[in-house]
Amino acid sequence: MISTYNYQKKLTLNRSVLQVKMDFNTDLCFVDDGKVGLVQDLVERMDLDKLVRMYSKYGRKPVVNPLTMLQILIFCYSEKITSSRDIEKSCRYDVRVKYLLDGQIAPDHATINRYRQKLEPLIKDVFEQNVNVLLEEGHIDLSSLYVDGTKIEAYANKYTFVWKKAVLKNQEKLRVKIIKELGLLESLDIKSVKQCLSYVFNELGKKVEKIEFVYGKGKRKTQIQRDYELYESWIKRMEAYETHLQIMGERNSYSKTDHDATFMRMKEDHMLNGQLKPAYNIQFASSGQFIVGAYGSHHPSDMHTLPLFLDELYPRYDKYLKRIVCDSGYESIENYTYLDERDLESYIKPSNYEVSKKRNYKKDISKRENMIYDENGDFYICANGKKLTRQKDSHRTRSSGFKEILRTYKCFECESCPYQKLCNKYSKSDNPQTKSLSFNAEFIKYREISYENITSCEGIDERLNRSIQSEGMFSKLKEGLSYNRFRHRGLDAVICDIHLIALGMNLNQLHRKLLKNQTEIIKYRKAA
Repeated sequence: MISTYNYQKKLTLNRSVLQVKMDFNTDLCFVDDGKVGLVQDLVERMDLDKLVRMYSKYGRKPVVNPLTMLQILIFCYSEKITSSRDIEKSCRYDVRVKYLLDGQIAPDHATINRYRQKLEPLIKDVFEQNVNVLLEEGHIDLSSLYVDGTKIEAYANKYTFVWKKAVLKNQEKLRVKIIKELGLLESLDIKSVKQCLSYVFNELGKKVEKIEFVYGKGKRKTQIQRDYELYESWIKRMEAYETHLQIMGERNSYSKTDHDATFMRMKEDHMLNGQLKPAYNIQFASSGQFIVGAYGSHHPSDMHTLPLFLDELYPRYDKYLKRIVCDSGYESIENYTYLDERDLESYIKPSNYEVSKKRNYKKDISKRENMIYDENGDFYICANGKKLTRQKDSHRTRSSGFKEILRTYKCFECESCPYQKLCNKYSKSDNPQTKSLSFNAEFIKYREISYENITSCEGIDERLNRSIQSEGMFSKLKEGLSYNRFRHRGLDAVICDIHLIALGMNLNQLHRKLLKNQTEIIKYRKAA
């Protein structure tokens, strides 16, 4: 029968002296600040039936109880111990970890690594249980979710990169070369060219069975042998290009040593030349200085990660979520639409927020914002009093597949306009152009709503909390825990590792709050 831990227990720091069971029948007592006992209480409060079921009750029992192993991992990650060999060392020599083992045999690094691999498909459920405990204790309020992202270097070689642009270029060169060699139609695509080449190669292979191939210096190859080897190398190159494109998918690059890693521009550039490194885009959602959600992606831009991230969080906490607070890197029509469909208030800082406050921007007569709009007639009036009338709307599909409608307004009276050079900066003096405005009306509407939200008194407080809480999490991650590079390869392993880090950071934050006897939700307010 599988034991469960569903009983309610108030989290306190009431244990100061703890007793460790030693193998030689001697007890060792040590003074604890409450952190070791706290991680035990946290794990006991979680519903971890799925984790326990992964280990069969028949046959050989695991070296360490899976719940005890989870306690050890969370505690070690909170102490900047993330390597499996370093965790093994802590299990052998750290009295705090030996207390968690409670007389069980210290696991070796291979056992720890296998456990971490078993944990990968369940880590999100384990983290959800941690968030549920914090909710029950009243330490977090999920009405406002502060989202931010950072890039962490992958465990991959910096110079084993493959770029999509280079692959497509070389693939096209090879296609042209094969067409010229075999005399094929120039309009054939790469797939048809490969089929033709494979057919010619197979037919040639029937002839070479009777021919002895020669190699080495002073040997003269026959024309059939040279053609056979040439066509074989072309087929291998085409297959290699196909493999590269298949691995990349929607991305523009990948690393040969970690196929899930994408080359991104990092802020922490030790060479100070803006070089690209294989990395992952890590997203944190925070509340009350606790991490309530973590997400790993190989998308370099934060813009594309928000819907994917919220798809995981929304079904779990939809009854709590009210508003999403992000910086300008998340602004897009797709994200605005996504939040609107789920009745979530958008507190996204517009990308033009800072520049729109400048004097030059407000005086720029070429900007749509500085023109007069007649809602009844649906036209704009420029600085010269001329009308920009609405033309035919155009439809556009973004790279993500999102379809949008663009409105276009034009003025056909610009030839003799005295403001022509200021209004239409890219037109030539001897060849006047018509003034044109093209934009997504839905995007403008969403941006205005978001602007009103962030400039309100509540919005100013929300932006303050986002900058302190979200960005503070990454400061604790990189500077406090010295976690600047992943220790594992593959997206699944990275996601598991970042959730373990988040569990350790939540443990540290809860420990600090309980030491200070802080029970209220941490939320900052702007000084009056």
